This record gives sequence, C-alpha cells and structure tokens, in this order.
Amino acid sequence: MNRILKKIMSIILCAVMICAVMPNYVHAATSTAHVSISVTPRELASEGKVTVSITLTNTNNSGGSTTPTAKPVETDKPTITTVPGTPTPAPTQGPQPTEVPSTPEPSETDDAGTGSLPGGEEDEASVSGIISTKAVSSIGTKAVGDYTNITISNSYGVSFNTQGVVIAAGSKKTFTGSMSVSSGMIGVELPFTVSWNDNGQKKSETVTCKISRLNTSPYLTVVRTANPVNASVGTEVTLTYTFTNSGSISLSNITLVDRYVKGSSSPLLSPFSLTPGATKVFTYSFTMGNSTIVSSPVVKFYAQGNSTELVKNVASLTIGLIQSQLTKEIIAGTPTPDGVKFTIYLTNNGNQKLSSLVVTDERGSSVSNGSFSLAVGETKVLQYFVSNPSTVRYVVFNIDGKDYNGTDFKDNTSSYVVRPYIDSSLLGLTFTAVTTTSLSEDNVISFEFSFENTGSLDYHNLSVTEKELGYEIYKLESLNVGKTEKASVTVNIGDLSNLVFILTAEDPSGNTHTHEAYVTAERMNIGEMIPSNDPTNNGGSVDVIEDDSELGKKLDGLITDTGTRLMSWFRVLGVIAIIAAVAMIVLGVSEIVIRRNKRNHK
Repeated sequence: MNRILKKIMSIILCAVMICAVMPNYVHAATSTAHVSISVTPRELASEGKVTVSITLTNTNNSGGSTTPTAKPVETDKPTITTVPGTPTPAPTQGPQPTEVPSTPEPSETDDAGTGSLPGGEEDEASVSGIISTKAVSSIGTKAVGDYTNITISNSYGVSFNTQGVVIAAGSKKTFTGSMSVSSGMIGVELPFTVSWNDNGQKKSETVTCKISRLNTSPYLTVVRTANPVNASVGTEVTLTYTFTNSGSISLSNITLVDRYVKGSSSPLLSPFSLTPGATKVFTYSFTMGNSTIVSSPVVKFYAQGNSTELVKNVASLTIGLIQSQLTKEIIAGTPTPDGVKFTIYLTNNGNQKLSSLVVTDERGSSVSNGSFSLAVGETKVLQYFVSNPSTVRYVVFNIDGKDYNGTDFKDNTSSYVVRPYIDSSLLGLTFTAVTTTSLSEDNVISFEFSFENTGSLDYHNLSVTEKELGYEIYKLESLNVGKTEKASVTVNIGDLSNLVFILTAEDPSGNTHTHEAYVTAERMNIGEMIPSNDPTNNGGSVDVIEDDSELGKKLDGLITDTGTRLMSWFRVLGVIAIIAAVAMIVLGVSEIVIRRNKRNHK
C-alpha cells in the first residue's frame, strides 16, 4: 500500500511541476502575454493628439519564493511543511535572489527512508512533508522576481516615464504618453516595443495600436461625376454632385466647396439639410480653359444632436484638357527642271490620339495617299513632289481628321513658293562700287555703283543696301541682257569705315539673287590741297590756288590730325627719356659701389 501511495504522490508531484512551468511557456509563445496597449480617443477625423496607454504585467508566480530554498535538514522526525487541504499563506517577498540552489529529488525505496516516522511507519504527515520539499525546491529553482530596467521605444516621439520603475511578481504597471497623430498615421498599425529585465534575462515584446479615421459615411454619401471627363478648350463641362443621407438622423448646414473648380472660399451652393434617406442632386457647369481641372470636393455638415462639424472629402477627379495639336516641319528640296520635292514631318504633340488624318495640297490633290492615325508623340513622314509650274505657285498642305471625341480636326501649313525653274547658267550679273570723294568731317562720302547684265536673262527689281546701315541706298527697276548701268550716290556713313553693299535682283521667275561689293572709306589726304609747283623758282610762273570754300575745313582737319600724331610721338619720346634717365642713375650707383668695394679690398 505504501508503494502504491508513493507512486501516486510522485505522479502528483510531476503534474504540479509541469503546471508551474506551463505559464512561462505560454507567455513566451504569445506576443501579447505581458504587454497590452490602448489609445484614447480611438478615432480622429484629421490629425490631432491621442493618449497612448501601455500596460506591462509581471507574470511571475507571486507565491513562489524569491530567496534561495534551503535543503531540508534530516532529523529523526521529518518536518511537515504543508498539510493537504490546508491553504498555504503567501510568503512575504524578500530581496531578489541571485542564485537559487536546487534540492535533490528524494529517492523512492521499498523501505521507510530518512523522511519516515520512527518505527518505519509512514503516515499522511510524512508524505506531505516529502511533497512539500519537492514542490518548494522545484518552484524555487524556476521562480523569477521583479521586472526592472523597463523601456518603451517607438518612432513617433512618445515619451513614457519608466525611469526606476520596478514591477513585482504578479503585479502590473500602466505607462501613458501623449502622441501627435498626422493624417498619414491614421488607419495604420503603429508598433511600440517594450523591453525589461527578468532575473538577469533581457526580454521584449512589440504591440501595435491603430487610430481609426472618424467615419462620416454612415451619415452622408457624396457622389460626384463629370461630363465630359476630357474636354478641349472652350468646351462646357458639367459636374453633378449627389448627396444622400444614408443614416438615421437628420443632417444640417451641409456645404460644398470644390476649390479648383470655383475656389476654396466660394461654396458651390447654399447650405441645406437632409432628413434620413433623403437625396439632393446639384449640377455646376464651367467652360474648359487652357489647362486641366482637378475636382476635389470637400463637404462639411452637422449631425442632429452633435455640435461637432463633420467633414467628408470626396476623391479627386481630373478633367483632362484635350490638346489636339500637330507640329509641322516642311523641308523644300532644291528646284530642278522637273520641279521641287517636299518632305513633310507631322508630329502629334498634343495629349490625345488623332485618327482618320488626310493631307492634301491647296489644289485638293492627295498628299498622304489615304488616311492614317497618330498616337501621342508619334511622327509621320510624307514626301510630295510639286511639278515645275508655268507660273509662280504657292503650295499649302491641309490636314483633316478626327480628335479624341470624334470632333473634326483641321490644320494647315504655311505657304511655300514654287517658281518656274530657271537654269542658273543663263544668269550673269556684275556689281561694283568705288569711292568718288574722300570721307568728309561730317562723315559724308560719294560712291559710284556699276551694274552689268552678263547673262542671257533680264533682271528686275534691283536694290542696293549697306549691311550695317540697313536701308535702301539705290533702286533700279530692270537691267536687260547686255546692258550696263552706273549710278552715283552720296551717303552719310557715320562711324563706318568698311562698307558692304548688297545688291538683290530678281530673275524672270521671281527668284532672288544676291551680290556684294566691298569699299573702304578714307578721309582726304593733305597732298590733295598742296600746289605741285614751287612758287620761288627762278622766273617760273606761280600757280594760284583757287578759292576753295572747303579749304578751311580741310586745313583744320589736317592740323588737328597732325597735332594728334605729334602728341603721340612726344609721349613716346618722353617715356623713352625717363627710361634712359633711370638707366643712367642705376649705372652711376653701380659704378660707385664697384669703386668702393675695390678700395675696401685694398
């Protein structure tokens, strides 16, 4: 009987030990075994502040000994520490042990051992004593004490006062902090990590909280549509707003603002109310301008019995601007006896696809040989040959098609002149320009132009200009084959000295040809005003200088020019004299130094 009782008690002891260990296993496997979190308030309509509360619970067994368990002292009669059926009072918590010694398991024997009563008889008390010794030893080994070194980390700037806080076994502590919540933090899991020291072991757990966005949809539903969604410049666009009270209480002072449509300070309609289940439809029209429009409605209202203004933001909608636009580049080839070849580049630089495009010339002839489409950014290259005309022709390329909405699209190029072909070998023109008087003090000078038609075709509309002066100096209506024309002109050229005269002349087809002549303007020389014969020759005749009204001006100019040149030479000579003087002084000083050195050496 005693053997059976020992086996039963051993099984009970093992069960007790497993139960003591299980709480620690469960806590380690559950992420929220020790930490819980809450926020107040739990909902925000927009950014604001909330209070975060984090509770840390010390799950260690508060009934376990926090001091080392001493090994039972063997006596003639074992000490009975517990009596079955009698509750064990909670021990007074002492200092946290640094090491808990274990008590060896009693061995099971057939005979009464050390823990038996005298005479070898085992009663209930002795068995209880054995059980108590095993239980206390096992719990003393696994027991942990206070939680210390508590920290709470987060990336939201929330501060918790955990400095010096100690949580005893079986106790818990709540820490609070204020958190500023941005709009981007609403509806997002926000993690907080709690760390602590448990009997020399570093432990941590992470918990999350989420601030929900204040939901106004149970009270008011707003739907906004646009027609059309894409529009070209000048098109009327209609926005339709549908308000429905989907709640069970009345709504009042409902206002609508669509800032990019009408402005943030201009409600689209007067405030109104909606009873439960009621609907209101409102339309607003505007004319499409030169850019896209973004509709971002904001609806504000009050619910019955609530003094807090509620806000409903409707998702943005972009009304796209249809820009049906072509970039046109036309390159005309070199004229030939057969005609001129054109290369046409058409690029869709709008934001909508163009379709059913057809290109014709100004006479209605097909250029594109059928229709084609252009996606956004796509380029089409066409080539078209214009035959040599009998008279001047002004070529224009017309483009017709459809835009994104199926509306007619029309465009055209500038006009390009195609003239009857002229063989350049039949043309010949000589153009020259020479000075006939020197440049005067008031910058007036005279030239003679010479025009000679050396070809076999007549020229028309001849015009002479100076490159820098920019205005027409001389004009000749025509210059027939084999003819030479001369013209004298007097021009005030200002400060110019090198002149470039440009002659433009048209051939019989109207093609313009350009020729240039270069002239250097010089002021008159003093030699022009001095007699060639010496008036003091023996018996020779004396030439009389005729009265020249311009002589005074010429002499003044000559004297001024001569004086200026002499002053320049005087300045140069003065500089040379100064340099020579300095050199002489240096040489003299050097000679004195050399002589003094020689005396010293003697």
